[in-house]
Amino acid sequence: MKSIRMYVRLIRRIRPRWRTASVGLLLTLTSLVLNLCQPYLVSRFIDEVLIGRNARLVVPILGASLGLAAVAALGTVIGFTIFRFLEARHTLDMRTTILRHIRRIPLPEIEKHGAGKYMALLGMDTTTTARFINVIMIELISLWLQMLVALAFLFTIDWRLGLMAVAGIPIMMSLPRLYRRPIRAAVGGLRSHNEQIGSSLYESIQGSREIRAYGLEGWEEERNEAMYEGLVKLSVREGLFRQLSGQTGTLAVALATVLLYGFGSGQVLSGAFSVGLLVAAVPYLQSVLNPIQGMNYLIGDLIGSEVAMGRIEAFLSTPAESAAEAGDDVGLEPFPARRPLDLTCKDLVVAYEGTTILRQVSVDVREGQVAAFVGRSGSGKSTFFKAVQGFMPVASGMLRIGERPIRDWPRSALSRSVSFVSQETFLFRGTLFENVALGKRDASEEEVCRALREVGLQAYVDALPAGIHTQLDNQGFQLSGGQRQRMAIARAIIKQPDLLILDEPTSSLDRHTEEQVLSTIQQVMRGKTTLISTHRMETIRAADVIYVMEQGRVVDSGTHDELMDRCALYVELAKREERHERDGRTGGERLEAM
Repeated sequence: MKSIRMYVRLIRRIRPRWRTASVGLLLTLTSLVLNLCQPYLVSRFIDEVLIGRNARLVVPILGASLGLAAVAALGTVIGFTIFRFLEARHTLDMRTTILRHIRRIPLPEIEKHGAGKYMALLGMDTTTTARFINVIMIELISLWLQMLVALAFLFTIDWRLGLMAVAGIPIMMSLPRLYRRPIRAAVGGLRSHNEQIGSSLYESIQGSREIRAYGLEGWEEERNEAMYEGLVKLSVREGLFRQLSGQTGTLAVALATVLLYGFGSGQVLSGAFSVGLLVAAVPYLQSVLNPIQGMNYLIGDLIGSEVAMGRIEAFLSTPAESAAEAGDDVGLEPFPARRPLDLTCKDLVVAYEGTTILRQVSVDVREGQVAAFVGRSGSGKSTFFKAVQGFMPVASGMLRIGERPIRDWPRSALSRSVSFVSQETFLFRGTLFENVALGKRDASEEEVCRALREVGLQAYVDALPAGIHTQLDNQGFQLSGGQRQRMAIARAIIKQPDLLILDEPTSSLDRHTEEQVLSTIQQVMRGKTTLISTHRMETIRAADVIYVMEQGRVVDSGTHDELMDRCALYVELAKREERHERDGRTGGERLEAM
């Protein structure tokens, strides 16, 4: 019953394009009925022309056969084209739905599962589900119609032949039950293995430098071989049961055909019906039983579709983040003519999957202030920034940006008002212009050039042959680390954000590049409400207010001088960082982000 409800939900996805699907289905079924007329024409040709020696019927019968075949072929081609179009469209529609939900679920959910799970959903699962809607389902309908029409022809020839076919139907239909459970288990295992392998291969490609540097090629091959071994076993098992399901049906059809020939030959010898009708009866009997045989072969595809749709529905039921649940944008001003936002939270608690990450956090950042967040690695700074962006669920307490609680901010408005730069710069495939303009989709070339000028990249870009329209390699490979980070900052500031979040934006850079980028950051922070996590004491000291975090709590706050007088943790971390800066070394325990 659960499977039937799932199939009904799958079929409902045709609704937006039901007219197109109806035309394709009508053409396909019409072609099927026309093809089923061929055995009857053959029987008439044998009885009337070959045995009855009626030469006048040669041209009409053969002409009718050729005409029906031509019309059926044309209808089949057009119907196939329609359903191929619908399959592609439904695949893209489902991918769009899944991708939209990925953009709405909490970030920790994505980080927990990794890219492999979502690539499997967007790839194999959507393709399998769309194929069910537009290929398997149509094939099932065609098989049922073929069975009913052929059964009608058999009853027309001889009612006993019809009863023989009817008696074979329940036997044929019961055969898939023998293999449904093992096929389902194998298909589910294959999906999980493919997801695991996808994640592993993605990691292998992303970690190419580490694998080579540590000589891990052998370890990588051993790990992959262990996964492949399980995949091969499941693949063989799934293929074996599919073939057993199909071949069992083939034997049953062969047995029914032998019985028909035995019964039919006796009827021909006794003169009950003609040779032509016996010749026609055999393909009609096969047209009754073969559809069920076809359904046996399709059982693996049906189960695969059921598993894929189950995975998609389970993912789509993942709760969305609080900001994404808010309604339509309630009239925030567009990009121009805005002012910095204040940020207030009181007794904020953030928890995920039963684990409390932030505990009773209270923060008050006024308009235009720069607030620095410091603490040991794992103290909760990055989690707090994610909560401000609406990416972490608020369990209790208050978190307000501007005049509204975070849960009342629509995702579009929050994205428009808050910009973010992290230590992990992400550049998309495309041009320099396109990457910067992602911060403001309607940005002009003049605005992009202004942003590049503010971050000190204009001279470099002007020296390129294609300028701002230079095509970037994967992740901006041709740019240095500092240039990539400045690109990210330009993308963040081009929309003139009301709130700027900087989460360790220079931690992955060398000392010289770090100083250059920090100089850029200090320029762009002016006049903006800014939250920053950094290990650079110069930037921390310049902040209007500093929040010290430890184990998910704000343990103290104030200016640099105030904290140096009363906060032992801040004193310890500040002195350690000052020593690192003085010695020009990196490493150790620093004022770094989670």
